[in-house]
Amino acid sequence: MVADQRNTPGPSDVADLLAEVEAAVAAKKSQGFYNPVEVRRVEEAAVTLQVDPDFDDMERLATYLRENWDAKICEISTHRPGLSGRLVVSLKRLIHRLTRPYLNIALARQTAFNNQLVVLLNIQVFQLTVLRNTLRPHIEQSELRFDDIETRLTALERQLFAGNAQAEVLLARLQRLVEDQAQAGQLSPRATHEVAQARAASRGASYLAFEDQHRGPREEIKRRQSVYLPHFQHSVSCEAPLLDLGCGRGEFLDLCRENGIPARGVDVNPAMVAYCRDLGLDVTEADGLTYLRALPPAGLGGILLSQVIEHLSLDQLTELVALCADRLAPGGVLIAETVNPQTLSTFAGAFYVDLTHNKPVHPEAARFLWRWAGLGEIQILYLSPMPPEHQLEPLPGGLEAPGIEGTFNRNVARLNQIIYGPLDYAVVGRK
Repeated sequence: MVADQRNTPGPSDVADLLAEVEAAVAAKKSQGFYNPVEVRRVEEAAVTLQVDPDFDDMERLATYLRENWDAKICEISTHRPGLSGRLVVSLKRLIHRLTRPYLNIALARQTAFNNQLVVLLNIQVFQLTVLRNTLRPHIEQSELRFDDIETRLTALERQLFAGNAQAEVLLARLQRLVEDQAQAGQLSPRATHEVAQARAASRGASYLAFEDQHRGPREEIKRRQSVYLPHFQHSVSCEAPLLDLGCGRGEFLDLCRENGIPARGVDVNPAMVAYCRDLGLDVTEADGLTYLRALPPAGLGGILLSQVIEHLSLDQLTELVALCADRLAPGGVLIAETVNPQTLSTFAGAFYVDLTHNKPVHPEAARFLWRWAGLGEIQILYLSPMPPEHQLEPLPGGLEAPGIEGTFNRNVARLNQIIYGPLDYAVVGRK
């Protein structure tokens, strides 16, 4: 059976009614209708009761209720002086005598209710106190065990990192020995290449750990990279798929899979490739330039270079852009994301924190390379804005404030653009 709710006020009605009551009370308080002493006493009691009791606060709250459980009629008085005050008191006493029988019934019920509430609270306080005393030794023991586990994990981590350092020293020594023997004709160049690959693989695992710590969570990177999806949706197809060159942990490949965009990735780091394959992504382990050289012309609908071009030398960068333009089908899109050197704060963090970075690429230099490779419809997208709380604060009044305030605010805006501007940018071009 469905209850008849025709006369039940909705949430908006209740809110309007409460607002009306609060407004009426505020108006009467401003007119002196209520005794300020009584108002202050009631407000202090309300503040005392508005707590979120825990084990430490529960006993204090119970003590307060035990002392104030008995509902009593307040002493009749007024703050008004003279004759008007005496008249008000006389009127209050008259009203009190007329309503006292009914008030006594209500107060008796309220007192009985308060009494049962205090009894229940006392029982709960006792039970919670017993529970706290029972659990406290177990909690303390658990905390000690967690501290011990954390200490042991830290020690194991240090041992692991020490092993990484030892492996790097041994691989570097082995590479030098193999190169010397190859130059003397005692070993084939293939042996030198295999040792170099082993050393690169060792560094690859450490770079994956570095990205996990400094690049940010995968979901956050996917959220940032979602801005590129609209640029590729009309140029990529099964016949002309997208290539994520230097795909790293595969965030954009994951986005493409979720949005039905055919895509594959390439990365030189074997640890990154293994990570992506574990996610079911189509990724090839190869050097990006070598991979592009082997592709036929006009076979790709889009190419993404996310945080790649700052790792390259000038010769590598110019060849890479030229190869990308050649491998794109007509209408294909090339996008490269990199750190923004126009924002000086990038050099205090994002750029130099990565030891594999070679040099930053200015947006206008990137625009020139895209145009030089025959790409058109070139756009610069500024990304990763600095949060306002990390920027310099202007004075009230805005940029158009009169006098020195406006001048100060305009200078603050210029400094924010130079020092705390967007941390990344992307250059977009279409063939």
